[in-house]
Amino acid sequence: MNIILFYFMPILISLPGLLASGTYPNDVYGLTYDCGKLGENEHCLKICKIHGVEYGYCYGWRCWCDKLSDKNKLFWDVYKEHC
Repeated sequence: MNIILFYFMPILISLPGLLASGTYPNDVYGLTYDCGKLGENEHCLKICKIHGVEYGYCYGWRCWCDKLSDKNKLFWDVYKEHC
C-alpha cells in the first residue's frame, strides 16, 4: 500500500498546477490591473490580449488572465518580445 502511495504522490501534487493555469497580469509598475465590473468585461479582455492571452475576466476586482504564463505576466516582458 505504501508503495502505491509513493508512486501516485507526485501526480497528486502536480494536479493543482494543471487545473488552475493563469494568473493576474502586472502593469508597468508591477501592480495588478483593477477592474470595476466582475466577470467577463472588455477592459480585462483587452489587458489579457496585450499580455498574449485570448481570454480573461474580472475576479476579485482585478483582471485575471486564463493560461497566462509567468514569462508574460509582467508588462515589460511582453513589451520586450514585441520590439
